[in-house]
Amino acid sequence: MTPDDIRQQIELNVVEMIKEKLADGTMTDERSQQISQTVLDTLVPGMSFEQLYKAIPKIDDTFPELSPIILPILKEYETNITQQVKQNVENLIKQGQFDAAAKLAQKAVDQEVKLVWQGKGKV
Repeated sequence: MTPDDIRQQIELNVVEMIKEKLADGTMTDERSQQISQTVLDTLVPGMSFEQLYKAIPKIDDTFPELSPIILPILKEYETNITQQVKQNVENLIKQGQFDAAAKLAQKAVDQEVKLVWQGKGKV
């Protein structure tokens, strides 16, 4: 999965949510246009994983109705990236490499960890 795949999935989910809310009258046309424009301005084609994961949390800062779309992606980031970094930091500490552990932890906090997609299949 590429960053563009994730971006497109978010955009699709946002469009579906907007259509539902417009249909049931819980969202105005103006609000839907604001949301659409913000998503398109924030999530641009060609972003790296790092850029994408830094941009995603900004989307629901202004539009809390997007939280159900954004939170699962951020939770996946937490599970797949942050937990792995935590394990690596613990291993470095056990090896006595305190400076390397501190640098890695700071990179994780700053979201500067280089990400590589590793897909998992289920049987």
